[in-house]
Amino acid sequence: MIDILRLMAPVFGVAALGFLTFRFRVLDAAAVRGLVAFVFHVAVPLLLLRTLARTELPSDLPWRFLLSFYGGAVGVYFLGWAVGRWGFRRGSAEQAIFGMSAGFTNTVLLGIPILLTTYGPEATLPVFLIIAFHGPLLMPLTVFLVQLGGGGTLPFRRHMVLLGREILANPILLALLGGVGLHLTHLGLPEALDRTADLLGSTAVPVALFALGATLGGYSLRGDLAPALVLVSFKMVLHPLLVWALGRWVLDLGGIWLQVAVGMAAIPTGINAYLFGARYDAAQEVAARTIFLGTLLSLLTLPWLLHVLGGG
Repeated sequence: MIDILRLMAPVFGVAALGFLTFRFRVLDAAAVRGLVAFVFHVAVPLLLLRTLARTELPSDLPWRFLLSFYGGAVGVYFLGWAVGRWGFRRGSAEQAIFGMSAGFTNTVLLGIPILLTTYGPEATLPVFLIIAFHGPLLMPLTVFLVQLGGGGTLPFRRHMVLLGREILANPILLALLGGVGLHLTHLGLPEALDRTADLLGSTAVPVALFALGATLGGYSLRGDLAPALVLVSFKMVLHPLLVWALGRWVLDLGGIWLQVAVGMAAIPTGINAYLFGARYDAAQEVAARTIFLGTLLSLLTLPWLLHVLGGG
C-alpha cells in the first residue's frame, strides 16, 4: 500500500498544482483550454502513435477484456440514465448526461498516467485498447438517447452524420489507427519523426494531469449534491465491481488484463460528460459536480484498489 501511495503522490501532486494555479489566477480559462487542446490534439496522439507502432499486438482482439470493461460501462451508463429518468425525474437530454456521468471514464487525463505509472509498459496495450473503443461507443450512445427524446436542435440523421465526422477526425482515434498501421506494415517512423514524437509524447502524462487539475479548478460543489453522489457511487464503486465480476467469474480474465480493466473502471468520470452537458444545455452542473467529487474521492479509493489488484 505504501508503494502505491508513493507512486500516486506525484500523480495527484501535479493535478493539485494545476488546480491551485487556476484558483490563484496564475492561469485563466483560455490558458487551460489551450493545455487541454495540446494534450488531446498533440501530446497524447503522438504518445499513442509511437507506442503502438513499437508494441507487439495480439493476433486477435482480446474480446473477453473488452466485454468485461464495456459490459460494466454500459451497465452503469443505463443505470445512471434510469436514475435520471425515474429517480430524479429529469428530461430526456438530462437522462443521457446522467448516464454519461455514470459510465464515461476519464481515460486520457487520468487513466493513462495512473495506470501506466502503476503497472508500467505492460499496461500499455490494454489501456490503449480501452481508449480506442471508448469514445466511439459511448459518445454516439449519448447523442442517440438525447435525440430519441427530442433533445438537440438538429435532425437526428444530420446530427449522426456530424458526430461520425467528429469521431473520424478525432486525433486520438486517428493516432491509434496510425500506430496499428505502422506496426502491421513494419514501416515505423523515420528517425527524426520518431524522436520528435518521443519528445512531445513524453509530455502527455504530466501535462494531462496539470490540465485536469486546472480544469477542476473551475468547477464548484455548490448546489444539489444528491445526483452527483449517486452517480459517483455508480462510477467508482459499481462500475469496477461489475467489471471484476464479469472478468473474474464470467469471462475468466486474469493478470494485467483484469488489473487494467478494473483499475480503469474505478477512474472517475471524464470531462466529456460535462462538455456534452454544456453542448445540450442539460445537467451540466450535475456532470461537473460528479467529475469534481469523483476526482477528489479517487485520492482515497484508487491507491487502495490498485494495491488490492497488485499494482506497484
